[in-house]
Amino acid sequence: MPIFTWMILVVQFLLLFAIPVITVALFLLMFQRAFGATFFDVGAGADPLLWQHLFWIFGHPEVYILILPSFGIVSEVLPVFSRKPLFGYRFVVFSGAAIGFLGWGVWAHHMFASGIGPVSVAVFSVATMLIAIPTGVKIVNWTLTLWGGKLHFTTAMMFAIGLIIEFTIGGLSGVTHAISPSDTQQTDTYYIVAHFHYVLFGGAVFGIFAGFYYWWPKVFSKLLNETLGKWNFWLIVIGMNLARCTSSACRASHAG
Repeated sequence: MPIFTWMILVVQFLLLFAIPVITVALFLLMFQRAFGATFFDVGAGADPLLWQHLFWIFGHPEVYILILPSFGIVSEVLPVFSRKPLFGYRFVVFSGAAIGFLGWGVWAHHMFASGIGPVSVAVFSVATMLIAIPTGVKIVNWTLTLWGGKLHFTTAMMFAIGLIIEFTIGGLSGVTHAISPSDTQQTDTYYIVAHFHYVLFGGAVFGIFAGFYYWWPKVFSKLLNETLGKWNFWLIVIGMNLARCTSSACRASHAG
């Protein structure tokens, strides 16, 4: 079965359990705003952190809902334009499933600055570190697929390789979020903005473009203009990195 199909299957399970959580959270918020309920009102003895928990229980799996399909697309594109089979097919499948499973245990690393307690911080720190393992497995498998292959740099291939590079930058910048002292300093800064965009834009969006340029000829029996496609790729890469490096620089200047 194609890797893309496996990743969509994992995403379906994530959606199955994530959407009800945010639905409940929004209903509670609606009742509080419209009808005077006190689900999150600290003045009425409620815990406002309940909203954060409900939101991030949905919000962090949502990241994987967005990016796993792009991982599947890249796993389809790289073997074709490397002229060799995907390295470690089973590892790529199981690592995708592991990301989907572990994604449910890392939501509170967004809440280290909210005072959730040392035990919770320790548990979610470990979980956040663990999720880097299956993600790293994918990067290694993609790299070894490229290694020794007869690379054909089509627009789809360039976007796929761009995803590997940009997502790796985003992943490395996110390792510090697993460590409570550094995460507390970075919370609500431009460093988080840069990390998030490297992961989602450099990951999910690059994957969408790779799939668009890869599947368009198969669907419509018409090749897209490769010259325009490569211009598109380089303009996006340059623009995104200029924007995100500026965000990181803002974080550094504020820290100074």
